[in-house]
Amino acid sequence: WRPSWSPPPLARCEDAAALELPDENPENPFLSQRYKNLRYGAALIPPPPPQLDPSRMMDGCTARALIGCVGGGVMGLVMGGFMHTMQPMNVDTTLGTWDQIKQSYKGFGQACVRMSRNFAKVGCVYAGVECAIERERAVRDIPNAMYAGCATGGVLAFQAGPAAMAMGCAGFAAFSGVIECFMHS
Repeated sequence: WRPSWSPPPLARCEDAAALELPDENPENPFLSQRYKNLRYGAALIPPPPPQLDPSRMMDGCTARALIGCVGGGVMGLVMGGFMHTMQPMNVDTTLGTWDQIKQSYKGFGQACVRMSRNFAKVGCVYAGVECAIERERAVRDIPNAMYAGCATGGVLAFQAGPAAMAMGCAGFAAFSGVIECFMHS
């Protein structure tokens, strides 16, 4: 006895993908191109364009370093202006008021820019190093600030030699630790 119907051979996905089928297959209509590319419901709607996530951008160490640089620069401008106005100056009292003001504020711009540049360096290096240490240790705590302070103090005092680097490291680490203790309490 022989059956008149025999099952088709088993097909694998790879084999089906390699087959070049005509548009209409009379044996199995579900293998036609129309059904192979069929999508239902929400699949017909194109995906939305990728959104920029500001929180994800701000979590990066580069963004934190840039924010520290800009914040330090602004703070340096303010501090430079304040420090310059507090300096004792020899003003010629025989001049008029406007000339006295011009003479007293002669180095104001340079003082602001100099202080701004220094504060920007400190802010950039400190924020970048603290973020990198925080990522590496996977914890946000006071020792991170102290390590970052030590690295920043050492980097900023590099040109003055090893003794100055050690003092910069110790001083900046202690200052950072005190500030972080104050901020966390």
